[in-house]
Amino acid sequence: MQLQRFMVRDIDWSLLMLKRLQNNLRIFLIMLFMVVISLILCFFFWTTWQDQQIADIAYIQRMASLLIYQLEADPESPDELLSNYEQEMNVYSILKDKEGHILFQSKPDTRTDLDTLIRIAEKSIEIQYPAEQTTISSITEQGGYGKITGNDHDSYYVIPSNIHTKAGNIYSLVLFYEPSSISSLLLQQLPAYATIWLLAFILILLASRFLLHRAFEPTEQVLQSHKDFIAAASHELKSPLAVIMANIESIHNSEIKEPQTQNSLKVIDAECIRMSRLVRDMLLLASSDADKWTIHTQEVNIDTLLIMLYEAYDPICRKNSIHLDLNLDAESYPQIYTDQERVFQVLSIFLDNAVSYSKENSNIEILTSQTSKEFTFLVVDHGCGIAEKDKPFIFDRFYCADKSRTNKAHFGLGLSIAKELAKMLSGKIGFSDTSGGGTTFFLTLPIK
Repeated sequence: MQLQRFMVRDIDWSLLMLKRLQNNLRIFLIMLFMVVISLILCFFFWTTWQDQQIADIAYIQRMASLLIYQLEADPESPDELLSNYEQEMNVYSILKDKEGHILFQSKPDTRTDLDTLIRIAEKSIEIQYPAEQTTISSITEQGGYGKITGNDHDSYYVIPSNIHTKAGNIYSLVLFYEPSSISSLLLQQLPAYATIWLLAFILILLASRFLLHRAFEPTEQVLQSHKDFIAAASHELKSPLAVIMANIESIHNSEIKEPQTQNSLKVIDAECIRMSRLVRDMLLLASSDADKWTIHTQEVNIDTLLIMLYEAYDPICRKNSIHLDLNLDAESYPQIYTDQERVFQVLSIFLDNAVSYSKENSNIEILTSQTSKEFTFLVVDHGCGIAEKDKPFIFDRFYCADKSRTNKAHFGLGLSIAKELAKMLSGKIGFSDTSGGGTTFFLTLPIK
C-alpha cells in the first residue's frame, strides 16, 4: 500500500510538473511572439518615419517652388504673401532685397529663434545674398535643400534661393520648415500600435492555450490512466497478497517439517526479500526523481564509519565463503563534513555488488586514499570483472551486465542509486579494473 500511495503521489507530481511545463511554454511562446510583433511594429514605425521624412522634403520643395513662382510675378505685398505661408503652411522665411535690406522676417514659435537658425544655416549651408555676389545671374537660382539642427536638438529643412522678378527686382529668400519629430510621430501612431499589440497579445494567448492544451492532452490522459491503473491494481492485489500471507502463516504454525515444505518456505522467503529490495530501490529512485532526497551534513568519523561497514558485511561475506579485508591507515583520517548515512548507503551498494559477483574463497577489500582536497573510499573485488561492452552502461537503471546469472537478487538499480547519491554528496563515483581480475568501485568526496 505504501508503494501504491507513493506511485500515485509521484504521478500527481508528474501531472503538476506537466502543468508547470505547459505554463512555462505558454509564457515562453507569448513572450517570443510578442517580441516578434514588437519588432514588426518597430519596423513599420521606422518605415513610416522614413516616409514622413521624404514627405516633409517633398512638401518644403513644393512650397518653395510655389512661393518662388509667386514672388517672380512681383506681387505688391511680398511680406503679406510670406506671412500667409508662415501662418497656413508653417513655412518660415527671411526676404532681402539686392542691397541686403530685410523686407520680411518670420517670427516663428519654434524652440530655436529664426536669427539663430539663420546663423546656423549660413555656417552649415552655402548661402549667398545678391549684395555679396560679384556676379549676379539674370535668372532665378534655387540652392536645393539642407538640414540643420537648432540649439534644442530640433531639426529644420532650409532652402535658399535668389529670385529675379518680371519687373527686374532681385530678392534673396531663405525658407525654413520644421519637419515632424520622431516623438510627435510616435505619439500620433501610438494608439494604433498599442491597439494592434494588445489584440495580438490576446490572440496569441488564446492560441497558445488552445494549441498547448491539444499538445499536452494525450500525455495528461496517459498519466491519469496510469494513476487510475495503479489505484485499481493495488486494490486487486490485496486479495492475492492476503492469501500468500495467510498460507505462509499457516505453514509456519504447522508441525509439518517435510523437506518439500521447508524448500517452499525458503523460496517464498527469498522471493519476499527480492521483492523487498526491488520496492526499496524503486522507492529510492522515485524519491530522487521527485527531488525528495535530503542531506544531513555533519562531521563524520571515518574510522567509525569503516568499522560499522565491516561489521555489517563480514557475516554476509563469511556466509558466501568470501574473505572481507578492512585496511585502516595508521595515520588519523581527515575530518570530512557529509551525510554519513548516505555515504554508508553508497558503500553498501558497492559491497552488495562485490559479494554478488565474487567467487567463493576470493577476497573483497575496503581501502581508502586521500589528497589535500579529496578523500576516496574504494571497494575492491576479485570477481569476474566488467566486460568492455558493458562499461558505458553500468550506471544505467535496470542494466544488468550478466543476464545469464541465476542470482536474480539484483535488478540493476543499485549502481544507479549510488550515482544519484554521489551527486547529492557533491562527490564523484566510478570504477576501474582490478589487477588480476575483478572491479574496483570508488567514491570520492571533497574535504572541507
